[in-house]
Amino acid sequence: MVLEEISLSEALTHFFAIGWNILFAIVPPASYWQGKGCFFMALAMIGIVTAVVGEIATVFGCVIGLK
Repeated sequence: MVLEEISLSEALTHFFAIGWNILFAIVPPASYWQGKGCFFMALAMIGIVTAVVGEIATVFGCVIGLK
């Protein structure tokens, strides 16, 4: 095993993305159920990410004083 030096930004990016990685790990492989499970879970994940980003944008807008 070869270990490489990683930068602080790479380590922080990985640390903050671990929640998303765990969330998206529940999507089944496309080979299961002729891809239907993967398709519907992907749609659900798109909805979840859209809701989270929308909520963050709303809160950020309120914080900086946008109407």
